[in-house]
Amino acid sequence: MKQLLYTEWLKVKNYRTFWIMLLVAVIMIPAGNYVPADIMSSRELNQATKMLGQTPFGFPTVWQTVANISSYMTALFGLMLIILVTNEYTFRTSRQNIIDGWERRQFVYAKLIWVLLLSVLALVVAILTAVVLGFAYGSNAISLEGFSYLWYYWLQLVLALSLALLLAVLVKRAGFAMAIFLGYTMMLEQTLVLLLKRYVGPVGGLLPLQTGDELLPFPLVGKMVAASSDRYDDSIYLLFLVGYIALVIYLVFRKVLKSDL
Repeated sequence: MKQLLYTEWLKVKNYRTFWIMLLVAVIMIPAGNYVPADIMSSRELNQATKMLGQTPFGFPTVWQTVANISSYMTALFGLMLIILVTNEYTFRTSRQNIIDGWERRQFVYAKLIWVLLLSVLALVVAILTAVVLGFAYGSNAISLEGFSYLWYYWLQLVLALSLALLLAVLVKRAGFAMAIFLGYTMMLEQTLVLLLKRYVGPVGGLLPLQTGDELLPFPLVGKMVAASSDRYDDSIYLLFLVGYIALVIYLVFRKVLKSDL
């Protein structure tokens, strides 16, 4: 494990594009949450408070609010991972690693380390953002009630990064993989969810990334969603979300172990 980490570090330590993208992705989490928090701190906040019974950016609701808003920045981390993995094929470093004695399984482990590191980094930044905004815009004492929403956010992020990893090892070209990833996450799945929910029913909420969205409603909307009978219990969405992660990682292993690097 230590060797894998060191090798991956050598690949990125002088890679300026990676560090710039990482900086942008990290900054977008607090910035993306600060804007609505500041807007709602004025007149709109009073109206929201009346509907919710508490401020969206005060404890304990701030965990859910920040988890919901931060989930919209997930694609940035996915694009970073696609660039890292496809570079392995473009510059043939993956093949060189195998020649140097790596097993194919270790190649996948090295990429899964990135999935873990990027997702944990985003989770930590989201937690710090929630704490700061909770103190800045709320009047309640800090509370861990509702903290589970950040774990749902982390699981959705792991799934998105796993999908990005799968696309990267399947397509092996950064441009194509990024286009497919953005097209699926930002358009195709949402269209399928809309059509399935309209013509079939709540099964539309069981598509991969939508399972995370179902667990992360914005607080004001969440009260109305929770009251709706046209959805499954949260445990069903959580079960599918974890199942999708396991399935995608299995497909990554299968692709790398069975095909030419």
